[in-house]
Amino acid sequence: MKSETARLPGSAPGATNGQHHGSPFDLENEGAYRRWRDQKLAGYPGSLDELIVPVEDPARLSADEAAALTSLCRRANMAVYASGVSGAGDKSLPLELGARLGLKRIDKPLTTDEDGVSELAVSGDAEKQSYIPYTDRALGWHTDGTYNPPQRRVRALLLHCAGAAASGGESFLLDPDIAYIHLRDENPDFIGALMRPDALTIPANIEGGIERRSEQAGPAFAIDPETGALHLRYTARKRFVSWADDGADDGAVKGGLECLGRLFTGDSQYIHRVTLKPGWGLVCNNVLHGRTAFVDGAGEAQKRLIYRVYYLDRIAGTGYR
Repeated sequence: MKSETARLPGSAPGATNGQHHGSPFDLENEGAYRRWRDQKLAGYPGSLDELIVPVEDPARLSADEAAALTSLCRRANMAVYASGVSGAGDKSLPLELGARLGLKRIDKPLTTDEDGVSELAVSGDAEKQSYIPYTDRALGWHTDGTYNPPQRRVRALLLHCAGAAASGGESFLLDPDIAYIHLRDENPDFIGALMRPDALTIPANIEGGIERRSEQAGPAFAIDPETGALHLRYTARKRFVSWADDGADDGAVKGGLECLGRLFTGDSQYIHRVTLKPGWGLVCNNVLHGRTAFVDGAGEAQKRLIYRVYYLDRIAGTGYR
């Protein structure tokens, strides 16, 4: 006789009692969740200013500078550094900075150079123009690497500003842990539905009849097996994305996405906005982010250039375990 493992209301389909035992992200472990939630919110930075760390040279962080960035990433999964070193033309700068924070395994998306550093700027290249980061158009809420398989999760990313636009280009940022708290407090079933193994599917990338990237289906929220931390796959775009049918979840997938949408458009104190200046940058554990449209100036000094690196590691010392 086959046995069935009971699932409590709100548990992620496919999850069994005792799975991820002790994790605050296990819907059956309310006590651990409450303790983690209270600690997270009590120590959370209250403003953008609290997320900014002045650094002398991003490529040569001092021990104190690296510790300050790591501490913020432990509390908020992100930190902004501010320096006077633009690093324009020096793609080794973000790699040196990442290595100082324990980031070693670099992921290389389709449009990235062999060194793993993407140069995000308005591009005249026909292939790159099909991807919004290489245009001046607005980029909606998302996490990076939603198209990667589970064994290649983008756990961290680094953005270094080597050049700013004449106007626009403001980044908006939200810690996925805060999004999780918002949804779970509203309705734990939202989390259960978004933890489904088929919650979010990114279709295959096919160009000229050739499959350049295979279809990827997986959960939106997941517990990272390497670190015990929360991992989020999300995109606000409507095209080239498929969310799970709500038939088995009484509308919980749709309800969770609508709840997130209200968070994004509200006046939450946890959404931080910053326009990166030359020499400034963002280090984070793949937080929710996007940016407004921008306008480049006529001269090179007013053209936006961001160096971006994806990592398969989290920033050292910021896992849950």
